[in-house]
Amino acid sequence: MPHPGFFVHRLPVGPVMPDRDALLLELCAGRRVLHIGCADSPLTAERLDDGSILHAKLLKTASAVLGSDIDARGVELLRERLGGEYAVMDVTDQDARSIAARFKPEIVLAGDVIEHVRDAASFLRGIADLMREAGSGAELILSTPNGLAFKGVVNTMKGLESIHPDHVYVFTPASLARLVSDCGLHPSRWLFYHVLGSGKRVRERFLRAASHAAVKLRPAFSEGLVLVCKESAP
Repeated sequence: MPHPGFFVHRLPVGPVMPDRDALLLELCAGRRVLHIGCADSPLTAERLDDGSILHAKLLKTASAVLGSDIDARGVELLRERLGGEYAVMDVTDQDARSIAARFKPEIVLAGDVIEHVRDAASFLRGIADLMREAGSGAELILSTPNGLAFKGVVNTMKGLESIHPDHVYVFTPASLARLVSDCGLHPSRWLFYHVLGSGKRVRERFLRAASHAAVKLRPAFSEGLVLVCKESAP
């Protein structure tokens, strides 16, 4: 099928899952996983208390896990409460990431991390370098909120924008694929996650129904993107 135009990109298609964590855990099951951004600063303690932190679930499903994060206190909390292997690491630091490379991951997981990182290109280049140094044929799994989400259209019509106060990027499929490609990685597979609250008010029920109808039409209306990447050919 021909390319639609210089400024226009065909939207990717892929399965839509109702639970982001379940999707990421399925992709990581039985694999050696380097979990970048394993803490959830500043909510690590709260997430540990209520059982919602992804890293705790990952420890039960992956064959081996190395957790890494720049938040030393968050890493210490995980070590105290969950056990396991950890590294306080900035992936853009060559010496620090060599520790993670020696772990020989099969999967590098960065779940909803990239939108918080001020220099996303350096972050991805650091991951690409780590994957090459590891030499284990690892895949990178990125998840991030979707700039094309249907709920964003609804909010725009209401004159609103809903975004986490710590997010500095909002990605669409085309912009994320371009950034990944520019940083030495190859976009391999798209998946989507779509989670809406279970509010009982008429307006919330309507939004939920309309949003799910939109996702059936176009997966790219989903709330979140998951992109599986491989190392680019040298």
